[in-house]
Amino acid sequence: MRDGLVRAVVLVVTVSLTLVLLPIAINVGTGGTAPAFLEPYVGWAWPLIGVLWVVAIVTALLEVRNRRLPVVSSRSADQPRNRPNALARIDRYISDRRAGSLASRTRIALALDEHPDAVVRPYDLLVQPLDSAPRRVPDEADIATVFDELQDSMLILGAPGAGKTTLLLELARNLSEQAHADETKPIPVLVDLAGWGAQPTRQSDDDPADSALLAGFVRWLLYELNDRYGIPAPVGRTWLRTGRLALLLDGLDEIAEPDRSKLAPVLGELSRNYLIGQIAVTCRTHDYERLPHQLSLYGAVHIRPLTRQQVLDYFAAVGPALDGARAAIEQDDELWDLVNSPLMLNVMILAYQGREPEDVIAGGVADLRRELFDTYICEVLARNRKAGRQYDSKTAVRRLWCLAWWTRSRAGDRTAVPRWMTPNGWFGLSLPEVDYLTHAVCLPALFAALSAGATLVMIAQYGALVGLAVAAATLLLVHLIPHPWQKLPGSAPDRLPVLAVLFVTGTAITVLVTVAALGIVELLTAKLTLGIEAALIAGAYCVELIVFHANRRRLLLGVRLVVVVATSWITLILGDATGFASGVAIALLVAQGIRMVKALPTDHLAATADKGWRMDPWVVGGAVVAFLVALVLGADLSTPQLSAVAGILVGAVAAKPWRRRPPVLAGPLSRLLHDSLLRWTGYLPWHRSAFLQYAADRYVLARTGRGQYAFIHLLVRDHLADCSPDQLAAKVDHRIAERAARR
Repeated sequence: MRDGLVRAVVLVVTVSLTLVLLPIAINVGTGGTAPAFLEPYVGWAWPLIGVLWVVAIVTALLEVRNRRLPVVSSRSADQPRNRPNALARIDRYISDRRAGSLASRTRIALALDEHPDAVVRPYDLLVQPLDSAPRRVPDEADIATVFDELQDSMLILGAPGAGKTTLLLELARNLSEQAHADETKPIPVLVDLAGWGAQPTRQSDDDPADSALLAGFVRWLLYELNDRYGIPAPVGRTWLRTGRLALLLDGLDEIAEPDRSKLAPVLGELSRNYLIGQIAVTCRTHDYERLPHQLSLYGAVHIRPLTRQQVLDYFAAVGPALDGARAAIEQDDELWDLVNSPLMLNVMILAYQGREPEDVIAGGVADLRRELFDTYICEVLARNRKAGRQYDSKTAVRRLWCLAWWTRSRAGDRTAVPRWMTPNGWFGLSLPEVDYLTHAVCLPALFAALSAGATLVMIAQYGALVGLAVAAATLLLVHLIPHPWQKLPGSAPDRLPVLAVLFVTGTAITVLVTVAALGIVELLTAKLTLGIEAALIAGAYCVELIVFHANRRRLLLGVRLVVVVATSWITLILGDATGFASGVAIALLVAQGIRMVKALPTDHLAATADKGWRMDPWVVGGAVVAFLVALVLGADLSTPQLSAVAGILVGAVAAKPWRRRPPVLAGPLSRLLHDSLLRWTGYLPWHRSAFLQYAADRYVLARTGRGQYAFIHLLVRDHLADCSPDQLAAKVDHRIAERAARR
């Protein structure tokens, strides 16, 4: 829904601008005139119209593609098409989840035990429970039958990888079939609980009868229904009140640990305030047993571990393709203890499928879970490398490691790969290559660019003396404390391209900002500009005097203030006010730019006694480049502008106290820099969708929706997050070489 709103806004804006510009362009082309304020830009009219048309066409195509899915209208919950359209979206989601999961490769019946004592059954509150002992569920009973016998209210427990989500997807499919056949049956909606945080907040559209905690849960649930199935919040709220939704809640153990204990009272209040006819919840057994409150449901089932006979029967049913897996498990008894769940069985099958028993025995067998997962990753990345975009092993493993590390550390769904990778700055990652590029390449390039851009513009405007003053002020401000950069050991590949790109880009941006600042000074007149600058400087000094109480520091601030006032007064009496105002403005901007660059390095590195790389040569080098370029362009270097020089001195001295607080844009720019460096060093993909599809084709990720992917399981994600990427990549290369040698 949000994407659709954005596309609609873009389409309206582009079409509107086109309708405004097209008559003007036609009028000018036929000999007419344009409005006075548009006359300088008439030459850009047709190119801009062309760009707007392209944007409108692409946006319209995206909207058409999105509209292929049936739409649930928000006008009325009782609109006849809403129910079948919602079911169609739900069916597609369930199909995508089942097709992308490892469970789709292995069809093996899961044995269940009923555990009545795992939940608080509503009727147990009225009578003494008589049947609290666990009992085996008949093998022929499917999950829908068990759910029906437990009065459509069930908890599914199991070990990691036991198949809890698989059973829930199977239940969702069966309930969807029932909803298609009978309009009185509720619509099943599968929701991942990992995204819920127990925040007791209220909004105007919440039900007044709900507690703050329940109101937050319902609001989150409605958002999930809208985001995943396109069910608008008003429709979802109505269906929730009238019992037309079956809630299938996956992953209680994936809720942030401090909030898990709050789910039981929330679901209890939900069942009292809303008509919840059908509900199922999944959770790891160990995590559920640690909860202080049991869920109030009518029953619970526990998935039993796979037996040796089940595994051997499956191998026999598949045939010779699994002879390698059979040889591995028969050779090492410890593997039997690992292959006790559908997930581990699938991991083992993918790791050894198609391999000859002799090859498996000769190469050794994974006798630990980590080694088995290593074998699995090596095998799936070594196979099927001819279709789609390809990646070398080092790049593929690094990207999977980074995605797994970040997915595990973020809030919300702990397996879903996030769309954006920059909400928390440097992610807490300390990667030698990235840190080296930041401190030894990026910061010097940015300081040099800042010096070059500002010096070049001031030389062109006021001459060599002013340019020299700007370079000196930049050198002074860079040299002052703090020095956040550090001298880190090592190196990084392709340093020169990074240095060149940042220097050229930074210089261009500095030139544009400096030219814009000079233009604003000319536009506002000298007096108004000086008034604004004086207000900014006075405000900065007042803040410093309020925050710092040391007498020595206040004395230094007073001395600086005297220098600023005296220099300004003398210059304004004897010199050019416009040049002075321009010099002050440029010095303040340079100071802010230096503060911005100093705020960019990683903040998670421990401070060292080594002062690190000296930035002075880079600042001087940038100024030298500016003078050379000015000479080539024929700038007049002899123009004397002492007022501008005095302005630069005043601005540099006045800007000193401003360094105490980081600039507003420092955080976003730091995240952008780190994000780009992670991509440059191969830890994040440049083309996200292509890499995610590559990983899904190799059963590391699973496609969970349009443009949405998740790790096939928490155990796979955790293994990748804890591995050494380069060491695992070396194992993948070794496996590829082995396969090539056998051909």
